[in-house]
Parts: sequence; structure tokens; C-alpha cells
Amino acid sequence: MSDKAGTLDYVNDDVTSSRQTQATQAALDAANGSISNPISRDILPGIDLDDFEDTEWDGETDIFLQTPSAAVDAGDTVQVYEIDSDTGKQDDRVLAIYGFEAVAGGEYIDLILFRGSDGQIFERAQVQGLDESGDVQVDRQSILRSPVKFDPQDNGEIEFLYGEGYDPEEDGPVQIKLLGVTVEKRGRRIGNRN
Repeated sequence: MSDKAGTLDYVNDDVTSSRQTQATQAALDAANGSISNPISRDILPGIDLDDFEDTEWDGETDIFLQTPSAAVDAGDTVQVYEIDSDTGKQDDRVLAIYGFEAVAGGEYIDLILFRGSDGQIFERAQVQGLDESGDVQVDRQSILRSPVKFDPQDNGEIEFLYGEGYDPEEDGPVQIKLLGVTVEKRGRRIGNRN
């Protein structure tokens, strides 16, 4: 969970770098004592996240694709990712998300919701207005005030709330990149480069 809720009103390279460093340190701290010899890397959806079958993403491909598999109305939520430490991919990993970047279809998403294993929302990220064609970073990215973290044995969900109706047949793909890090045991996916 994060200690400061919401997103920042501004984005630049220094802010993004600072939040990435903060997310990495928070994830490494959370891994301390439960993951031996930890190493951090970027989030890889096909390795770190489980799918709900509510989207066109197959759960295996390393691409952030959240296009709904059916039309949605304004105000509807779509479960896009599951964090499952019991039977899924999150076992013995820490996931820390510090922001979002619109790749395609960002204009359809108003909120990104994070739910714990109890089903309660513990963080909401206002991303309304993200535009992948924007000229400046603040148009394309939204950065959290502090990282949203899922510890090694945590379970949860990530949902997108649509601000307007969406039809996958007419409106094209929805792709929002999760800016964040995964911490896992060194050698599980990444080893030494020496």
C-alpha cells in the first residue's frame, strides 16, 4: 500500500526518475527477509501478472494490452490484471507501481483502481486525460505520489474505470503501460551480467 494517495499534477524526467528509485527501494525493502538475494527489474506483464479473461490480453505476451473483450458503458470497470501469490505468477515477488503511460486508448480511462485480496479499493489513480499523442510527458504519463506495492504474499486486482462508452470493434486498442518494478530472487529471471 502507499503512504500518500493520488497522482502528481506535473511530470518531468526528474520526477519520474525519483519515483522509480522510490518504488525500487520500497520493493527491495519489502523483499527483505522473505526473498533471498533480491534483484529489481521492469514489470513484464507475461511473467508478473495474471489475466482475468475480461480483456484481449492472453496472459502470456509481454505487452501491456487491456482492450476489453466486450463493449463497456461509461462508468463500467474492467478487471485487467490479477496479482495472485497463491496459484499465480506473483509468488515470491514484490510488485511496485509508480505510474502509468498511455500507449493507445488512454482517453477512455478515467481511473485505475487497486484492490486488495479483501476486495476493498486501497488506491485510486486519476488518469483522466492521458493522451498518447501528447507533445509533453505530462500528456502521456501520470505519476503516483508514492508507489502502490504488492508484497510477496499479497493478492489483489487492478481495474480500469471507463469514463465513456467503449467498443473494441470501433475504438481500437487500450494500452496503458504500468510504470513499475518487480523484485524477485536473483537468477529466477535475471542473473548477473558479469
